[in-house]
Amino acid sequence: MIKSLLHRLVRERAGTSGIEFALIAPMMLFFFLASITVFDMYRTYQNIVQANGIVADVISRQTSVDNTFVANLYSVFTHLQQNSSAPMALRISSIKKTAGVYKLDWTKESGTAGLLKPQVLSATTLPQLTDGDSVVYIEGTTSYTAMSSIIGFGTMTFAETAFSRPRFIGAIVYQ
Repeated sequence: MIKSLLHRLVRERAGTSGIEFALIAPMMLFFFLASITVFDMYRTYQNIVQANGIVADVISRQTSVDNTFVANLYSVFTHLQQNSSAPMALRISSIKKTAGVYKLDWTKESGTAGLLKPQVLSATTLPQLTDGDSVVYIEGTTSYTAMSSIIGFGTMTFAETAFSRPRFIGAIVYQ
């Protein structure tokens, strides 16, 4: 009797699609959430890359900057991020090479300064300059919290840098 019940259970095909769906649905949901999360991370990173480039381009067209201009640039930077609720920080620096050594002319930070790493002027991280040249160094960071921690991403900090040479003057002056 048990043998015939087992034989009939193995031959019976009713309900198999429901069981297959129950086995596959969690994996489909996982990959759906994972793809949305990875896309959102990539979008956030691309936003900070583009925002840094735009800020570097805007400031390279100036001959001098002041606190109001930097505050307005930070507003543009946060607007370009599309997630103004996340903590962000922006550091704008003017760096000059004199006698073979990189020297900081001025720097201005805006936003959550704790997100910015300490600034190190190193020939390995800065572009090659000839003596007397200057460059505007933009550092932008944003904190990102994944919308789903299902794939192990929690809160991350994206940081990106951009360089630009002043277009109309040897070095941008900070007033």
